[in-house]
Amino acid sequence: MAEQTVSHDELDHTHGEEEPCKELLILYATETGNAQDCADYIARQCRRIGFHGRVLSVDAYSPTDLIEEPLVLFVVSTTGSGVEPRAMTALWNILLRSDLPSDLFEGLPFAVFGLGDTSYEKFCWAAKMLSRRMKSLGATEICDRGEADEQHPLGIEGTLEPWTAQFLKVLSQLAQHPEGYEVTSSGAPPPRVVLPAASSTELANTEDPMDNDSRYHQAKVSINERMTAQDWYQDVRHFEFGFEDAVKYEPGDVAVIHPIAEADDVQSFLDLMKWSDRADAPLAIRRNVTGK
Repeated sequence: MAEQTVSHDELDHTHGEEEPCKELLILYATETGNAQDCADYIARQCRRIGFHGRVLSVDAYSPTDLIEEPLVLFVVSTTGSGVEPRAMTALWNILLRSDLPSDLFEGLPFAVFGLGDTSYEKFCWAAKMLSRRMKSLGATEICDRGEADEQHPLGIEGTLEPWTAQFLKVLSQLAQHPEGYEVTSSGAPPPRVVLPAASSTELANTEDPMDNDSRYHQAKVSINERMTAQDWYQDVRHFEFGFEDAVKYEPGDVAVIHPIAEADDVQSFLDLMKWSDRADAPLAIRRNVTGK
């Protein structure tokens, strides 16, 4: 993977600040969650060199704010035959407008990490098209585009980890770290969340999304059949589910399955991990703002 030479001025998109920018917006577009996992991983690694990564889904971000960002990383999956995730459609339609000036994002540093599958003809197509469009609108691509392949022997991680290491080197160069400063490559990065004991107020205001979200449906597995030969190394299965209520869906929709574990299996696991004495203590999930 070739290294690119970039200047501090390319990072200082806000111009006039005495200190180099340490903020990084990471926008992900995903269908099954893989791009989000990659975005979270990259954000954690960036904290090694003092960059705070703000991780957001593309559909939760206002596209009009993009021009004000100091540094942007897009993590984009490709679905089907070169189609962008539905979460990215609104942003993509805006970027494709013919009336946008060619210098709209002039000087904006950005990078793209794509996820795809080389068994499809248009591999990482959404990431490639986004990279091309951002550059045509004046943005500066500061790192070689990453293209993770599901067919890689190590899966997505086979590309994610070396690309992230390269990306950190570029960020460290842009941030003008003191001479001798090295990217920390060993040890665990700071956690993104902490798990303190939940307060009584938090417990009183907590609702189970399985009970209150109309998108959740209870189902039973009615068919579970192996489709591949018994001597084949892959165990590909055909599932069918039975629902009590009416379920509406369209071709291309993604179903996220939350299996319900048997009580005996749960207890066996808790006993094995020696967690039985604390398994019922409720915890709150909070963002780790200290970075420690």
